[in-house]
Amino acid sequence: MTNTFIPGSLEALCRSSRRILLLQGPVGPFFKTFSQWLTENRRKTVFKLNFNYGDEVFYPLHMPRTFAYRDTYQAFPAFLAAFVQENRIDAVVCFGDFRPYHTAARQVAEEHGIDFWVFEEGYFRPFYITLEKHGVNAFSPLPRDAAFFQTAFAKLRRQEYIEPPPVRGGFWPMAKCAVRYYSAAARQRSRYPHYIHHRINSLSHYIRAWARSGVKRAVYMLQDRKFGRETASGRYGRFYILPLQVFNDSQVRIHSDFSSVQNFLLHVLTSFAAHAPEHTNLIVKHHPMDRGFTDYRRDINRFIRQHPKLKGRIFYVHDAPLPVFLRYGAGMVTLNSTSGLSALIHGMPVKTIGRAAYDIPGITFQGSLAEFWKHPEPPDEELFHAYRMYHINTTQINGSFYSEVRLPATAGSGTLPPES
Repeated sequence: MTNTFIPGSLEALCRSSRRILLLQGPVGPFFKTFSQWLTENRRKTVFKLNFNYGDEVFYPLHMPRTFAYRDTYQAFPAFLAAFVQENRIDAVVCFGDFRPYHTAARQVAEEHGIDFWVFEEGYFRPFYITLEKHGVNAFSPLPRDAAFFQTAFAKLRRQEYIEPPPVRGGFWPMAKCAVRYYSAAARQRSRYPHYIHHRINSLSHYIRAWARSGVKRAVYMLQDRKFGRETASGRYGRFYILPLQVFNDSQVRIHSDFSSVQNFLLHVLTSFAAHAPEHTNLIVKHHPMDRGFTDYRRDINRFIRQHPKLKGRIFYVHDAPLPVFLRYGAGMVTLNSTSGLSALIHGMPVKTIGRAAYDIPGITFQGSLAEFWKHPEPPDEELFHAYRMYHINTTQINGSFYSEVRLPATAGSGTLPPES
């Protein structure tokens, strides 16, 4: 008797779809590579829509069934509805489900009974990317209850965690793709006059920010290394870690009730001042990808001046390694960052303030933030292992969008017969 395992997202996409439409992908060549894999290894018919010249650089219009959308955003839903009907599309695939065009595409897909698949950065980084049906992060349709993952655990192909093969990632591969993408989009803006971007669409803006980031990294390097060593030696006693997210992160804008990372930071500081035991400290960690864009030192120092009892108890760091804090900290407070998953891997208590897909009873702390400072509860080890392995087996794919994604080399059970 053959065991029936839960298929991974990539396998499920290939099983259920013949004619696939790709919208915007991550900056870089991944969607071109993915299209070729679908066509050559899975015998799919792939269509692609480009929305600006940056898309076109990485996925040229001379590729089969590739089209440029140059009309207004307001006209896009009607255009897409007609396109999917005319071309008999049965699956739409995109990167990021919060972009304006993708939000519209999700609605069109639902209205026409078409599967909607979303790629995103890996939930369990650094060596994974994510693919989910319907949506990612807080838009994920997966249940938020322990029983689902405990039951599913028995149906997984692999139940023990094995470290994935490393892939080249980090800042510079992404930055190189971004420079090429944004410079192309700016150079040929007139070819897509109505395009709207989900973030600031200016190469000069990013170049200035990356230059500031490089300078800051050099300035902070030695002192943050020292801070990491002091943390490991017990210099900061009992402490909580507060990892900040990128200022324009969709997790903040879409999946939380805070208008900004700054407001979230001040909310946590206010709670810490009012409810945390006097012998505890708080380490605020800046996001490394946000180094050149924002700085919250003035906000923190102003808050400490208003609350003198916090002097010597709040610390702000940039590049001290997160694993040091995860090994020695008492708990983590996060909006909905994937840093929370890293903390849970270390058995650290985690309190989420925003809407996080992993905010599940038994995994994260379900009481108030005021209670968390006094009585943090660690995750249920077996439940979190079941949760983690579910994602490793289904939604996670080994790779990095900006260097290499390890797609299966040959066709298998995930292939539908070719159309007659």
